[in-house]
Amino acid sequence: MLTTGEQLSRGRSAPMFRSMGMAPVTMEEQFAIEQFLFAEAELLDDWQWRTWFELFSDDAHYRMPIRRNRLRRQRKTDEADDMNGLEVAHFDDDKTSLDMRIQQLETGMHWAEDPPSRSRHLVTNVRVQRAEVEGEYDIRSNFFVYRNRLEAEVDLWAGERRDVLRVAGDSFQIADRIILLDQNLILAKNLSVFF
Repeated sequence: MLTTGEQLSRGRSAPMFRSMGMAPVTMEEQFAIEQFLFAEAELLDDWQWRTWFELFSDDAHYRMPIRRNRLRRQRKTDEADDMNGLEVAHFDDDKTSLDMRIQQLETGMHWAEDPPSRSRHLVTNVRVQRAEVEGEYDIRSNFFVYRNRLEAEVDLWAGERRDVLRVAGDSFQIADRIILLDQNLILAKNLSVFF
């Protein structure tokens, strides 16, 4: 076992987490953003898709890039770091295409959601920094989504979301969301839930 002095002299071996250098926001800002994200998750769990949709700005972008297996030397790069390099995504929606997905659910005849799924969205590890654009925040958060449908269909998704939230009155709007699953192969029969 190393002494404290020996441990300190060895230096760090783990890479620094990218959020460690974030400029702190006030506790009030952090709390307001967390409460917004928790309320958003509740809307999804309660099948309030239209109300959830209204949380998005008119220029919103909502996407889930396909994850790739990488070599150890490539571990510090991911699909969200090079936004212009996205080639393939499970979905890549603007507000219009997101609206079409919601309309399909609202018809009650969406084959993948009849009977509807029961879901639970957990949002945690919310990291916030002010964006370069005035009135916007860059958010990184972790999520876990549980879905159960019929008697035996269970799907589990875990990953990270990278959001841009824009101040809108006394609340926020989602201007951009990137969903990064911690799996590169979707084992679920469909992706009819929102993240």
